[in-house]
Amino acid sequence: MAELDFDNMNMGSLFPEVDVGATLQNVTHFLSVVLPKMVRVSGQSMTDLKSPSYDGMPKSQPSGNSTDARIVRRLYAEQIVKQTVVAIKHCGQDSRSILSSLYLQGDTDTMCFMELGFSESSYFHVRKPQALLEFADCYMLDDLHIFEKKQ
Repeated sequence: MAELDFDNMNMGSLFPEVDVGATLQNVTHFLSVVLPKMVRVSGQSMTDLKSPSYDGMPKSQPSGNSTDARIVRRLYAEQIVKQTVVAIKHCGQDSRSILSSLYLQGDTDTMCFMELGFSESSYFHVRKPQALLEFADCYMLDDLHIFEKKQ
């Protein structure tokens, strides 16, 4: 196994530069396209995500012609949904409010910035991009960052 040379390492080699624009597009696609699909595949609803309640009762798996691939797909979808909620909870307060409003409650951008008391310009140019980048940092199931390519 190769040993790490900590004397010749710098922050750039450990944490490459993030392509902010591409990362914002990737996170937006994940939250607006992938997440709703995974919610459907997992058998949950968006209301389950907003106010989860557990009754402690065991749930039966569907019977019939279930294949291993179908079960694995559903379990993976459940993990994506759970990790998304966890990541949103780990974001800062403003970012958490924005992400919850937009992607868990289904509010529009206009409803979101008006409810939270941000100016439209501040919301679209600072607050929402910051929230999306924080989410990319907090989401641990996959890396949603897009890194700049070295010339």
